[in-house]
Amino acid sequence: MMGNETMKLMVVSDLDGTLLDHSDYSFDLVLPVLDRMDEAGIPLVVNTSKTRAEWLAIRGELGNFDPYIVENGSAIYDGEKVETFGVSRAEILDVLKSLRGKFKFKGYSDVGVSEIMQWTGLGRQSAERSADRHFSEPLVWQDSPEKEDEFCDLIKERGLRTLRGGRFLHVLGQTDKSKPLQYFRKEKVAIIALGDRPNDLAMLKAADIGVIIKAPGDYVLEAKDMLLSKEIGPRGWAEMMTQILDRLQIPQSTTNNG
Repeated sequence: MMGNETMKLMVVSDLDGTLLDHSDYSFDLVLPVLDRMDEAGIPLVVNTSKTRAEWLAIRGELGNFDPYIVENGSAIYDGEKVETFGVSRAEILDVLKSLRGKFKFKGYSDVGVSEIMQWTGLGRQSAERSADRHFSEPLVWQDSPEKEDEFCDLIKERGLRTLRGGRFLHVLGQTDKSKPLQYFRKEKVAIIALGDRPNDLAMLKAADIGVIIKAPGDYVLEAKDMLLSKEIGPRGWAEMMTQILDRLQIPQSTTNNG
């Protein structure tokens, strides 16, 4: 645990299943903590696999206007400034085009919004925001597991990487959620990071304090030297951030969210 005498604090957080509830995307439970952070001048940097369009549709409700990281560490948006760590979607699509003859897959770029809605269960507007990608391409894999391994090796040879999610195989640049943290290390800053899934692990390890938020069911992300919440999702986020802020003697919020 770092001290708070001279270090500026920053919280970097995953979104789905961490700051937002997995099932209904609610976040009421974290609002008192966000008020406390806001009054103490502690920024909340969201670090999400979502697109910029998806996050912009949510951030106003959270009252958050701090820098944010999108598409699994591919880019930081800080006001008018954009810092990229991945590659453009056009470059990714060029690589995928060269591999189509060898493998069976379908990407977002191959279908319309209606099919993306079927794949994801999202409504039309949400599906359109999900499709508005700049640094990654989600694929529905339609070939064998052995072929998938071969595909991933070839993607790596071409300077890209793959990330397996629950439904999609994502293709993106050689980045992850930890790489953009170096952008904030230009200043003397202590980073508290929170997440719940394997794609959050690099970010948690790169932080000064890594916090694993418990996921629903029996799944637990395991890592050494990490804090682990007892509660799930936003309740766990509020639980752990309250503990950390108390330990660092950050004053309670004067705002009444009740």
